[in-house]
Amino acid sequence: MEVLTRAADHAAAAVAAIPAHERGTEVGPGEGGDTTLVIDRDAEAAIIAVLEQAHEQGLRFDVLSEEVGHRSFGGGGTLVVVDPIDGSRNARRGLPEVAVSIAVTDGPRLSDARVGLLRHLGTGETIVAVRGQGVMVDGAPMRPREYRGLWLAVVEGASPRRLAAAMEHLGHASRIRSLGSLALAVAHVALGRLDGLAVLRPGRVVDIAAAMLIAREAGAIVTDEHGAPLDAGADMDWRGAMAVARVPGDVAPLTAAVRAALEAGRRPPARPPA
Repeated sequence: MEVLTRAADHAAAAVAAIPAHERGTEVGPGEGGDTTLVIDRDAEAAIIAVLEQAHEQGLRFDVLSEEVGHRSFGGGGTLVVVDPIDGSRNARRGLPEVAVSIAVTDGPRLSDARVGLLRHLGTGETIVAVRGQGVMVDGAPMRPREYRGLWLAVVEGASPRRLAAAMEHLGHASRIRSLGSLALAVAHVALGRLDGLAVLRPGRVVDIAAAMLIAREAGAIVTDEHGAPLDAGADMDWRGAMAVARVPGDVAPLTAAVRAALEAGRRPPARPPA
């Protein structure tokens, strides 16, 4: 855990050192398929430097990171899954919902995660889950909030077409939010700050590896679009949609919203009126 905390600290310091007007500068394609920005590059470099030092001190592991892809530091069956900046579009525009995400697995699947860490770069908050030991927020055990219904639902991947389709199934929610950071959206539901999540377009393993463990350790329900428990191989090839519910009764409407959005995304866009 000390290595992950130090990696997050160094990433946060690297981001703080970048002039605001340079953070969104494009530097090339990343291994995850998105365009790498200066903020992505520098945060990842800071994390990799800490991991390299840990390897030099005797730790063996592999790394899967959004920008550089797969790197081996001696293997050994441990995989460190890194999203150096979750919420790059927010960071590019100066919005605060941005996080560093680091997970450690002892097997080839997301369900093998044993540690997950999120550092919210907008607030400085650190959320940590350890398999079988629950969730800590800034070093203290999480304080779950009472569930009173699907008052604040959150959607991610919310293009207008997908959102319009999803809303047919979320009309009973009091309010809808969209944060622009999938990892933080999952974590906020896990902590009870939001009441349910529908992911309206497929996400990647690096986006959710740490947040999924946080959700499960907090007692949230993480499913695919059909309501089955979500799991996936920890690699760059997986793309999947998901829902996160605080109570079983919300799984059906959230997953219906996800399925409707996926179907809308497969249809060609409507032509604008002449």
